[in-house]
Amino acid sequence: MHRTHLRGFSDNPLVSRSDFQQAARCLIAPLVPHVRAQGAALDLEEGAANFDMRASSLEGVARPFWGLAPLLAGGGAFADWPIFIEALRQGTDPAHPHYWGAIGDLDQRSVEAAAVGFLLALVPGHSWDLLAQPEQDRLATWLAGIQSKRMSDNNWLYFPVLAQAGLRRVGRGDLVDDALERRSLDRLASWYLGDGWYGDGGSGAVDHYGAFAMHFYGLLRAVLSGGDEFSALARRRAAAFAAPFSHWFAENGEALAVGRSLVYRFATSAFWGLLAVAGEAPLPLGVVKGLWARQIRCWRDKPVFTPDGILSRGSGYPNLQVCETYNSPTSPYWAMKAFLPLMLAEDHPFWRVEEEPLQKRTPIRAMPANRTLVQHVDGHSIVHYAAPIHRWLQIDKYNKFAYSTLCGFDVGALQYAANGVFGDNILAFSFDGGANWQMRLANGEAEITADRLGVDWTTGAQRVLTEIEPVGEGLFVRRHRFHLDRPAVVVETGFAVNEWHRDASRVDAGGTTPAVVLTGENAVSGILSLDGHPRSLFDCARINSNTACPRTRVPGLRLELAAGEHTITHGFWLAERSGDDRLAAFLDLRRSQVR
Repeated sequence: MHRTHLRGFSDNPLVSRSDFQQAARCLIAPLVPHVRAQGAALDLEEGAANFDMRASSLEGVARPFWGLAPLLAGGGAFADWPIFIEALRQGTDPAHPHYWGAIGDLDQRSVEAAAVGFLLALVPGHSWDLLAQPEQDRLATWLAGIQSKRMSDNNWLYFPVLAQAGLRRVGRGDLVDDALERRSLDRLASWYLGDGWYGDGGSGAVDHYGAFAMHFYGLLRAVLSGGDEFSALARRRAAAFAAPFSHWFAENGEALAVGRSLVYRFATSAFWGLLAVAGEAPLPLGVVKGLWARQIRCWRDKPVFTPDGILSRGSGYPNLQVCETYNSPTSPYWAMKAFLPLMLAEDHPFWRVEEEPLQKRTPIRAMPANRTLVQHVDGHSIVHYAAPIHRWLQIDKYNKFAYSTLCGFDVGALQYAANGVFGDNILAFSFDGGANWQMRLANGEAEITADRLGVDWTTGAQRVLTEIEPVGEGLFVRRHRFHLDRPAVVVETGFAVNEWHRDASRVDAGGTTPAVVLTGENAVSGILSLDGHPRSLFDCARINSNTACPRTRVPGLRLELAAGEHTITHGFWLAERSGDDRLAAFLDLRRSQVR
């Protein structure tokens, strides 16, 4: 077994309830020596995040609660649980040298306060009741302090709500600000986009936070707090979300690589586990269980652990370049949210039902509410994307024309553009011969029909109207219309293919409509000229910039255009496997699509 695999997880069949209980324990076990030695001042000495180190320590203690609390609630054992309770004592005691500090405005401590609230609400007997009364008072005071502090105007508004749920559960409702909860819940509900989808906050960002934050916390509150009006609303919206969200998963369990916080890995399965815990049945229970279990199993063979078994920062492999600035060395343990079903008893239908495959899916699924168009090929999903671009993060996580469950995506797509190296799924302009480049920065109006996506976007200096049309299995066309007020070099790229251990192969087709096709370890990616403009073929080697693989290659086409009105059209092919018939269908786009 590879040294970065984790015994008890990587070699675990992950089928039965006991398998998943073992996985939860084994995932936390590498943290135990550090918590035992350092208590609430946990520091792995592997770098930092954009918040202080005491908040980082809190993160490392509290994030395991997302998995350990359900384990304990379901009757599972965790022999080292007392050291986490001791860390909780230390971290909430102002007189202790390991004190985490009071929660402040826009403070990372707020994020972890939600995990502490969840712990108290779900298993008070394994947490609150183990504390002496002075310790309880200090914990309650520390946790209640979140209510007077400013939160980020996004899913963070749930953190005081979950802290309040914990306080109520342990009999400290006297500290709860009910009016704050109502305001927070009303604000959170207002970000609903329709058809089950949420945007995360005022930015309207569409990513996995819709599932592992907005829906997860709302549904969790409904489970913990009973049947008020907002709980009923959360249940209805979660039920509406299930079918469309399933299109973000491949038949083999892979989740769509899109947006920020992919460092949380199998947290992308958390919605499915909680849906079962909540007793909602918008899809057959076997389908829900299959979505949940297959996504977690996807991670067994990926090198996501450090040599000593700690979940690394990165996505498909350790890589700080694809992380956010708020990812500390223990941030990945938000992945433990996947283990909510461990609170269900052995005889619960969830554990007894057989996993079922995904329900039959149409070749194309339009999702106007979140401004995407989904296309299916080889059991995978391609998501053509026109949702708002989250500009305060790496914009590559939101500005690609397409994302998929088959390929990772590149960050820093223009980092080496002056050297002729580009990331995947972009259209880029240079007005100075290739020294400086610009790509999609902001999306304007979008129009989604049953089989087509149109979007008006800008680089900040150059406006473009793009139309995307799926035209076959894994085949689609992008048509871009724009006016240049000066000559420009224009580049467009396709999907990145993996070549970690084996170099990708390349096939070119010449003529007036040239094409380049790359075959990698994971996929076939092609790009084809469809408009008759002269252009050159290229491919780019990308190193440590892709979420899935440290060594990838991207196909592309390059044009030199004069000032004036232009329409450029490219065909694309993405598939898990090649074949002469598939290559012929791709090249045949030159006949069927040129206009």
